[in-house]
Amino acid sequence: MSEESRINNRRAVAEYERSAREYMATVAGRPSASAEALRRLAAEVAPGARVLEIGSGPGWDADALEALGIPVHRTDVAEAFCALQAERGKRCDRLDLLSDPITVRYGSAMMLCVLQHFERAQLGGALRTLAAAVDPGGPLLLMYPEGDGEEHEQGAVGAYTVVRWPPAALDAHLAQAGCSIAWDDTIDGRGGRWRTVLARNGGES
Repeated sequence: MSEESRINNRRAVAEYERSAREYMATVAGRPSASAEALRRLAAEVAPGARVLEIGSGPGWDADALEALGIPVHRTDVAEAFCALQAERGKRCDRLDLLSDPITVRYGSAMMLCVLQHFERAQLGGALRTLAAAVDPGGPLLLMYPEGDGEEHEQGAVGAYTVVRWPPAALDAHLAQAGCSIAWDDTIDGRGGRWRTVLARNGGES
């Protein structure tokens, strides 16, 4: 990872550490993913299997998935989000997908509104790490801002980069990670178009 990439990652995380409570109030209990996306994911998860959530944030998506009967292991890179979830009785473990090992396998994974914070050169490795943590045939649910190019947002701790991906490029990275697209949908959201992808892991056991 280049020094510039490390700086951008640190700035993005620091901004969430600073503004976690404000962000939690802004989204006010609303899951990022649509009800249909969460239902589709729940239908694909093997009985008794857990979902690994990367970037749980306030935990609203995990709440919605657990309401459908699916257990979720919540993780986030920001300690502030883990602390906020603990305040309401939810366990969220700190995990950095870019640097921390994942030592157990899960039946599924979801990573919503996270991958835009990865540098372009980091995405392939992040998706391979995520896929390697999921059982063969298990579903992965992703949500990200669709488009081309990069945007620079100014937070209280400095500027950080938001990376957009066109569908074909993102799908190519998923294919290289051994995953195939099962379903996708695009909606208008904050800052433009957001795409949700349900993929299946074709990796080896």
